[in-house]
Amino acid sequence: MRETLFIGSIATTLGILVGAGLTKLSGQTLMDLIGIKVKHRAVLTPKAILITIVFFLIVFFLNGMYNRWRLKRVDTLTLLHADETVKAKTEKTGRQVVLGLLGLLILGGSYALMPQIPKLQMTGMVIALILNGIGTYLFVGQTLGLITNWMRHADFGQRGLRLFLNGQLRFRLSEYKRILTMISVLFGLALGAISVGQGYYVSLPKQAQETNAVTLMMRNPNAETSTLKDVTYQAEIKYRLHDGQVDFEKQNLADAKVPTLKYTQPDDANAKPKKEQLNVNAAHADEDYTLTTWAAYLAGVPFGAKVNLVEQLPKNDVKTFKAVSVRDMQANQKPLEKLYAGELRYTDHGNLMVPGAYGNFVMLKSIFGGLEFMSVFLGIAFLVMLASTLMFKVLSNVSQDRQRYQILKMIGTTPSAARVSTIKDVGILFFIPMVIGVLDTVFGLQSFKPIMVDPYIGLGNGLMIVGGVYLLYFVITVFIYQRLVLKKIKTVKAWT
Repeated sequence: MRETLFIGSIATTLGILVGAGLTKLSGQTLMDLIGIKVKHRAVLTPKAILITIVFFLIVFFLNGMYNRWRLKRVDTLTLLHADETVKAKTEKTGRQVVLGLLGLLILGGSYALMPQIPKLQMTGMVIALILNGIGTYLFVGQTLGLITNWMRHADFGQRGLRLFLNGQLRFRLSEYKRILTMISVLFGLALGAISVGQGYYVSLPKQAQETNAVTLMMRNPNAETSTLKDVTYQAEIKYRLHDGQVDFEKQNLADAKVPTLKYTQPDDANAKPKKEQLNVNAAHADEDYTLTTWAAYLAGVPFGAKVNLVEQLPKNDVKTFKAVSVRDMQANQKPLEKLYAGELRYTDHGNLMVPGAYGNFVMLKSIFGGLEFMSVFLGIAFLVMLASTLMFKVLSNVSQDRQRYQILKMIGTTPSAARVSTIKDVGILFFIPMVIGVLDTVFGLQSFKPIMVDPYIGLGNGLMIVGGVYLLYFVITVFIYQRLVLKKIKTVKAWT
């Protein structure tokens, strides 16, 4: 009990200190990469430290009580030979078939329920999580057991070292089913969180460009647009501001070929607008969205500025502003950021949004930037936690595995075949939670449809990030595992 609490206290203290340092460095790096600034961010708070310490002390206390109770019920001889005891349990075939199929049904039921979470809300989410956890546990513990039993009798499982690998998995399933279940769920959470964060990172510029006719409007006469790449539209628009109204010259707008947006399906909230040229002679042209947005900004009001289309503006009271469009905002991020900052300094309109796709993008970033940051940050945290846990769990069973691989060596297995076998042996344990976690994410992203235009737009980037980190942990685990399992055991000759 005392030893558990002592070691746990040291681990908790070191975890808080190291975690705070890594959070500060990685958090700032992540914010720089995705281009956001999170206000009121604190690496550590007294309340968080207190909750962490209390939580882990309770966990270590309960663990110590359990270990103490267990040690009192086990004799010393059993403890000394615990590592030599076969832990695999023989399951009755009928029971295993029922539980294995039940696991598939429950897991499939959780996947079918996930798209309905927006309708069922919190109740649906809780039920889906419970079903997913139970289904994953039964799948790992029972369904995979059915597969290993089938492979043991099939011709496919008799080739090469597959029989040995299948036996390794059968022995491990009873011991690993809890941790593989937890890691599968965490893998899905990590991939889902990073995919959502990457989805916002990719979709926000696209969404901003689809809902704005131009990229940026600038009143600043010193704005230099020559640094922009792949410019698709650029014009100078004349206007006159008086009595809270904005006058535009028809001929100037026609010559400038001002782009505007038209919604062909006004009743469909998800319909994308069509970009077309403004017709200054059309009915209600003075109510055009692009013109009214420009007018509100020129008048210094959020909305509601009156637009007048006139034949000619008074020569002594004419001002101009620039409108520019680029094909790819992300490729022009730095020059657009500079132009936007210069426009804010020139106009000093406070919280008014600068019209255009980039201004809209900045606004969306301020709203969803925190969610984007937390999604990616928590996803990486989950990923590192699950991969580290699996790595140390695999390495903790090295002593038993070393004996089995020594037996393989004695019956004539070549060193190269043994190395390949270790890769497959560890790879199976990494592969199982990865497949389940990917399926969890694919079905779980359906629940984000109400708040994301395309919830799957960030899945590709998420898979690359998660897959890269997960592969790195796999390579490290295999490297250490091979050095520990395949090393030669020194024998001492007895004196004669």
